[in-house]
Amino acid sequence: MQQAAQEIGQRVNKALDEYQGQPPIRGVTDKPTKAKADELEPPKGNELPGAAIKRMPQHKVACFKKNDKGTAQEYDRQLEGQMEGLNNMSVKQYLENRDAFKKIGRKGTGKAQKEARKKFKEKLIAQYEEALLNSGESFGDEAIKQAKQLANKDMKTLHALHNPDMVAGGVDEVVELGDAGVNQSIGAQWNNNGIDDSGMKTTLSRVEIMDVEAKKALSTLGPDAKLNMNLHRCK
Repeated sequence: MQQAAQEIGQRVNKALDEYQGQPPIRGVTDKPTKAKADELEPPKGNELPGAAIKRMPQHKVACFKKNDKGTAQEYDRQLEGQMEGLNNMSVKQYLENRDAFKKIGRKGTGKAQKEARKKFKEKLIAQYEEALLNSGESFGDEAIKQAKQLANKDMKTLHALHNPDMVAGGVDEVVELGDAGVNQSIGAQWNNNGIDDSGMKTTLSRVEIMDVEAKKALSTLGPDAKLNMNLHRCK
């Protein structure tokens, strides 16, 4: 069993990569937009080929402090995913999603996360079972039982990710899975005040300042202007 677990390690990472390339799971609060640049729908309106895309001036969000869970690479990966998701949104979409979250929070959500976790767990079980059979360690019902045990252990460390988090303007849509500790750390810091480039503590939370900047862009550039947020880890 231990040998099979070691052999499947790289397969788990591969499964994660494959999962991240799948279409997002639709939730109940809004229609999702795909977060990956290479998965975007054909350009429309101001985004027709050759047309300039209006984008707000870049806003550098106060850095996110890494906790002691997960790697720096995973922290950067999750921040990059959230940044891509934000910057694919218009200021109008962002502000509408933020208003909706303030009114209803996470009420009625969760279906997308459950469906995403279920599908990924099924993939892990199948890969663990194959590895156990190939190694000759287990067969039949015993292989299935052990595969489920290994998959359950892995799933305890993974969260379904929103890009961006719902509190930061995202919708109930899952585009990938990632380290749970890292996801919780990032999510907890949106509503906290951060440290700006001058080393001073901000007077508003990270997401409140993002709201201010988005409203400025709405008034000067119009509702279709794209966000331009810079998310980064404290170093």
